[in-house]
Amino acid sequence: MTDNSTQSRTVGGGGGVSIGGAPVSYTAILAALVAVMALVPASIVVGGMAGGWPLHDVIHPVVGLLLGPIAGPIASLIGTVIGNVIAPYTNLGPWGVLIGSMCAFTVGMVMYPGRSYWFIPWIITLVAHLVYLYQSLTFGISFPLWLSNVFTVDLGLILIAIPQIRNWAIATIREGVRSWKLYVALYVVFFFGSTAGIQLNWVPAFATNPWPAEVWPALIFIIAVERIAFSAVGALIGFGLLAAIRRSPIAKAKLAGY
Repeated sequence: MTDNSTQSRTVGGGGGVSIGGAPVSYTAILAALVAVMALVPASIVVGGMAGGWPLHDVIHPVVGLLLGPIAGPIASLIGTVIGNVIAPYTNLGPWGVLIGSMCAFTVGMVMYPGRSYWFIPWIITLVAHLVYLYQSLTFGISFPLWLSNVFTVDLGLILIAIPQIRNWAIATIREGVRSWKLYVALYVVFFFGSTAGIQLNWVPAFATNPWPAEVWPALIFIIAVERIAFSAVGALIGFGLLAAIRRSPIAKAKLAGY
């Protein structure tokens, strides 16, 4: 059942200072949340510069859903930069900011109110995917090894491109269904956002600091577990937040996707 009460408490762009239809306060709060979550390492980094993978990777899809495709990426970007300063042990390097920004942008575009803009991040991700393939083959990485590392990206691209799955997920999230269906719908959209973010990061990261072939086999399991598990945790957080927000008097951002 659709929660129509949220429509009357949507924050527009004309009342107070806003960024992309979201109050600056909303953007600041979520940016702070991203920064704080950088203090907690959620995984390991193989062949990288950091000591741990930042936990804020799980929250970027939620940021895109709550703030939309403009304020969402900005909040993720600011939060990641601050997180890199206060928690250098989870700093993923100069290109790490692309993960959260692209993730939030992707979810925001997929869930853009009243529009079907999912194909924009889809095309960006596909182009980055093909560029990454060229980089890998040129560096001497075999196609099977490359595919074993990026199959989660392929899965994300395929799932969101299937109209029945995409339209069902979007409708379920917007209708506010409070059941396992909402969790699954969030997972589908968040998984695409998560894989889009990591793929965009891989291109410049590999161009500036290519990983040797011996590192790639170790990444197969780690990458798969990260994208699957992080999306699952993010969907769980999103499920709880949506339930709480819809019961509260908090006005939603103009371009929010729920």
